[in-house]
Amino acid sequence: MKKYLSKRLDWRRSEIANQYDELPLWSSPFGLLLLDNFPIGEYENYLDIGSGTGFPLIEIAQRLGSNCKAVGIDPWKAAVNRAKFKIETLELSYIELIESDASTIPYPDNYFDLITSNLGINNFRNPLQTLMECYRVIKPNKSLCLTTNLIGTFSEFYDIFFQTLEELHLPEYADELQKHIKQRGTIELKIDLINQAGFKLVKQVESEYKMRYLNGTTFLNHSMTLIAFIDSWRNMFTDSEKTLVFDLLENRLNEYSKKKGYLELTIPMLYLECRK
Repeated sequence: MKKYLSKRLDWRRSEIANQYDELPLWSSPFGLLLLDNFPIGEYENYLDIGSGTGFPLIEIAQRLGSNCKAVGIDPWKAAVNRAKFKIETLELSYIELIESDASTIPYPDNYFDLITSNLGINNFRNPLQTLMECYRVIKPNKSLCLTTNLIGTFSEFYDIFFQTLEELHLPEYADELQKHIKQRGTIELKIDLINQAGFKLVKQVESEYKMRYLNGTTFLNHSMTLIAFIDSWRNMFTDSEKTLVFDLLENRLNEYSKKKGYLELTIPMLYLECRK
């Protein structure tokens, strides 16, 4: 069996959270998009939803300055502990962390001047409830700034994945794969959620970046793939089908990479800024 089909890197474990600083290579382009666009001001209170191991919470908090109280909220215990270590090391006493789901934010109405979330909306357990909570705790005329990836992420990989399923005469899995892809949503669906929560969209920025690998083998064995993506792909199949599918998928990815010179994957990015 391929190593990537059995190797487990569970993001919930503390030792994985300690390695998670590498994973913002995935989220950093979104973070840079956020940093380039969020409105800077002399704020009293700032909130980051899904703050993880501290990026971009710590960076934005430092850019806003120590007169602004910054709060990060995330239910991931190991990541919160990792972020606490960074904050203590940097002696940033004006940043507070809360280990909690953002569908309930323990602050009063109209409290925050700015709320951000980098790649959080796709991972919220209840996106609409979380956005409604953001609407409740943000001050009137202040900004909620989100970044997210969309349908179209890894399009080159998924095209080859579908071709693999077709070649193996396994069409029953194509629908399941399509459902997985659609979970990322479209621009229209993201804006609709924002509108349902009561916000008004004031700025929209679309962009994309590329991730390059030597071939399919390096992509499938990469730690980011193992932590963030592989489970949703390999769990679709029985053990016997899993080996069959991924053997051919890896070969097809490697053939594609050899023709091109490398494997290049597209990640569409979206920045949305909205106000109460």
